[in-house]
Amino acid sequence: MNTPEMLSMQSEDDAIDLGVVFSPSPETLRVFGASYMQDKETSGTLKILDPQGATYASYDVWQNTWILPA
Repeated sequence: MNTPEMLSMQSEDDAIDLGVVFSPSPETLRVFGASYMQDKETSGTLKILDPQGATYASYDVWQNTWILPA
């Protein structure tokens, strides 16, 4: 069986443990993370990591959208 490579989403601040969410789909993580970030009780920010652990996208709370690294 061929397992898809998984992306992950977690807090951008290593001192805050929000847990980790895994998905093979970056779009699924973006939708899930955006819903979380738009809650008025949420603090901190999220990042999506590629299967190798490099930042794939970060959530910009000021623009209310995901930003890809330059």
